[in-house]
Amino acid sequence: MIWNIFFMFGGVAVMMFGMKIMGSALEQVAGGGMKKMLGKITTNRFAGVGVGIAVTSIIQSSTATTVMLVGFVNVGILTLSQALNVIMGANIGTTVTAHIVSLSGVGSIDIGAIAAMLGCIGVLMSMLVKNEKVANIGSILGGLGLIFVGLEFISSYAKEIMFVSKDVPYDWVKTIFQGDHNPLLLILIGIVLTALVHSSSTITSLMVVLATIKVLTFDNALFLALGSNIGTCITAILSSAGTCTNAKRTAVLHLLFNTIGCLIFLAPIWIWKTEVTNLFASMSPVIGTQVAIFHTLFNIVVTAFLMPFTKYLVRLVCLIVPESQNSEERFGFMYIDDRLMSTPAVAVGNIRKEIVRMGEFAKQNVNESIEMLLDSSVDNTESISDREIKINALNKNLTAYLTKLMGKELTDEDDRKVGSYYHVVSDIERVGDYAENVMEYANRLREEDLELSSDAVSELNEFKQKVLNLYDLAFKAFDTRDISILPDVEAVEEDIDTYCQTLEKRHINRVKKGGCSAQAGSVFLQTISNLERVADHINNVAKSIKVYKEKAQKQEIAL
Repeated sequence: MIWNIFFMFGGVAVMMFGMKIMGSALEQVAGGGMKKMLGKITTNRFAGVGVGIAVTSIIQSSTATTVMLVGFVNVGILTLSQALNVIMGANIGTTVTAHIVSLSGVGSIDIGAIAAMLGCIGVLMSMLVKNEKVANIGSILGGLGLIFVGLEFISSYAKEIMFVSKDVPYDWVKTIFQGDHNPLLLILIGIVLTALVHSSSTITSLMVVLATIKVLTFDNALFLALGSNIGTCITAILSSAGTCTNAKRTAVLHLLFNTIGCLIFLAPIWIWKTEVTNLFASMSPVIGTQVAIFHTLFNIVVTAFLMPFTKYLVRLVCLIVPESQNSEERFGFMYIDDRLMSTPAVAVGNIRKEIVRMGEFAKQNVNESIEMLLDSSVDNTESISDREIKINALNKNLTAYLTKLMGKELTDEDDRKVGSYYHVVSDIERVGDYAENVMEYANRLREEDLELSSDAVSELNEFKQKVLNLYDLAFKAFDTRDISILPDVEAVEEDIDTYCQTLEKRHINRVKKGGCSAQAGSVFLQTISNLERVADHINNVAKSIKVYKEKAQKQEIAL
């Protein structure tokens, strides 16, 4: 008996591992599409629901989708109403797994055996084929095969454990799984089990298997399914700890929505239990399939019923989770947090936005530091110093975030992007350092009561415009990943190098003629030297896109 129990739980582990592999591989294949879908979420509630269904069907986890939404709301990308629309779709999308599981053992063709064989082929594809897309498809098949192998273990050993003989279960099985239990108790059990494994898909799949082999009755499975829908919210609730108020509201909104859905269905199922059982029996002779159908219909009906009331649900959750009295402006990341790690493809896209934001801080510091040199009445020391603190913090935190992301499963292109981002972050941090140097030169002029000549001021002003023009071109190329802009960037950078040399020669002539003091001249030379280095680092930012864009183009041509 004990060995059979071990094998059955081993089957559960294999099934969960298969779900993880299949979900990760599907995300790899559809990563770019997911980023586009998530980027197009608008106030259109139907679009939001559709995105929720699509994304959750891909990653096989409504919990992961909701955790990701908590992250999106936390960084201000989505509003509460938009997040609720996606949550509705996620609840529907997560039912796909139960339908996959319900196929096992249905009909004259053993779909489970076919899936297991496809899994073997998929594993070989992922191990032997170098093409990334083909290897990912192999991983999808391998994960699918593991799901059905796990299901076969669970089904076979559950029968050994729970049946005296064919179709005759032990008395304790009848008492636990087939007894006439209080529905509220079953709902509570569903909540606890799902909260423990952090996956309603896993619990629902187990219910489908147990119902298929006639261990679990349809009536009991219904109430367990209702509980699992509430239990799946626990992970998001825990994930929202330490986030902004609206992110906490997102997690509570998921719990509120699923709890209301459970209450809507509870009374009718409880009162008309026999009629409900007969209704689903007419849809399929297999109890496991009936459970899968119920799980889908439950989420569709609840979504349709509550969709017109989304704004009222948002108002209610705002009352439940009031604005924090001690809330402070969020310092650090604006577009990313650790919750996006569950969807690496999305995290990579948002890191780019965070880097562009960091680059804007550095650009402002370059501009303001030169302003201080050009006009002695301007003092930007405080604002430049504040931004430099943010730049240094982003440098440290982005580097740590990129290191974590490297440990996730990434496509080849995203892997190259992450590698290039390390250098880009470092280049921007150096730009910030050079801007701080220029600020110090400006303060030195004030402290020593020095002045630049009118020619020097004019030349620095022109140099500033060239550098800022380069900055705009380089970051446009980086943000849009447009490789066609790079020749323009190179041309402007070369022009800056030439202009720097010209200014050095002009300055030497001015000093010889007595048109500029040695001390002020030293500041001028150091400034143009620092700005030329700024241009070098900005050029590096633009050129970083070659690492992944040129290789991607070569692969497209090869295909």
